[in-house]
Amino acid sequence: MHIEIDGLVTALGVGYYLLVYGIGIVAMTLSVISFQFKKRVSIILSNFFGQMSWIAYFLLQGDVTSAIACLLSAIMLAVFSKSDQWKWATHPITIVVFIVLISGFSLLSFQGWTDVFPLLAGVFAVIANSRKSERSLRIFSFFWSFFWLMNSAFKFYPVALANDSLCTISTVVALIRYRKSENKPE
Repeated sequence: MHIEIDGLVTALGVGYYLLVYGIGIVAMTLSVISFQFKKRVSIILSNFFGQMSWIAYFLLQGDVTSAIACLLSAIMLAVFSKSDQWKWATHPITIVVFIVLISGFSLLSFQGWTDVFPLLAGVFAVIANSRKSERSLRIFSFFWSFFWLMNSAFKFYPVALANDSLCTISTVVALIRYRKSENKPE
């Protein structure tokens, strides 16, 4: 689903592009660095603030499908960040509810074949962030990042494309970087 943004673009002129790309750079920074944090909660919180920035970015681009997927991902991240206090947060039913919500809303706003990418990214985001171990979170986050990479490539979002490329690389780097330290008892 897309919204018309021509009036906003006309009203802000070049300021529109500065705003969109500025928000995209903030979102990109938060998203890329998230996988380099050692602790699960830090990864999730950085991704949460990144998702909030992506919501603004996609809405300013007029892409409601991607914004909805990011909003649901942000809500999911907020819930999963509390999994130590809320035992129900990572219960299989909660995970299924988030997958159904993300899939359902993505399907409701589905307009073309490229809208399958935010849907798949959202599903992998739920699976990734519901994991208890940082390694498992990073493994599933690779697929989350990859499907966002496909979304931005096919929809020609330059800032998102740079972000998603860097996030995909960042997950691989983090998997290698923390490979040894996560296998050792502390």
